[in-house]
Amino acid sequence: MALIPCPACGRQVSAAAPACPGCGHPIAAPADRPAAGFKEALTRPETIRSGFTVLGVFVAAPWIARILALFLFVALAVAVVWLKR
Repeated sequence: MALIPCPACGRQVSAAAPACPGCGHPIAAPADRPAAGFKEALTRPETIRSGFTVLGVFVAAPWIARILALFLFVALAVAVVWLKR
């Protein structure tokens, strides 16, 4: 990695750094990595997979909670009936 001078303070900074650690001035982005916009960020495969995961948990969680509540209710009912003997 090459060190370049910060345009604001002159401190030696890595060319891969997003900003100068001394003054916080942004360092130019590499030419081979264009800045992605919001639309491009939403269409990345990892973003889409994360969205489906969140959606799946959101849809499945109420059903899981209901099933667990049903099992708990049945277990308590059986325990009450068994203890009354």
